[in-house]
Amino acid sequence: MKFIIAQILGAVGYALLAFSFFKKNKKEILFIQIFAYIGFTTHYLLLDALTGTACNILGFIALILIYFFSNDEKKKKVLVFVLIPILIAMSFLSYENIYSLFPVFACLITFNSFLSKDENKIRFIGIISAACWLIYAIIHVSYSAIVFEVITVIATIVAYLRNK
Repeated sequence: MKFIIAQILGAVGYALLAFSFFKKNKKEILFIQIFAYIGFTTHYLLLDALTGTACNILGFIALILIYFFSNDEKKKKVLVFVLIPILIAMSFLSYENIYSLFPVFACLITFNSFLSKDENKIRFIGIISAACWLIYAIIHVSYSAIVFEVITVIATIVAYLRNK
């Protein structure tokens, strides 16, 4: 039963994430994504995927901070430089196996993309990040994440090549 609830929460999180991109206002997008991250965090927690849970908690915190400080470039840079050491510390504390490095790497490069103004660089980072999460999802049998990350990798590759 726990496994089924985990898959449902993962699907709800990914549905919210996808829905958020249909919003026009950045604040609305971020607000909906905060709830998506609650779904992701609970999803990985129920799957006993510690590193995935830790990375999503950190992503949740980052989204909340970005929601409040999204217009301040200096605060965004400080946020990234504060989050990176926290991410590294959390990765040591939640280390499961070699595969747990994939979501850590995905988070690390995603945090760095917050500082980029180059849309295609952000897309390229998105491809790598989604591929890393896909590997982690396969290891932890997260069907909802596998489906979503495959779609994300394909869609982002198309967008990257189209805008190159």
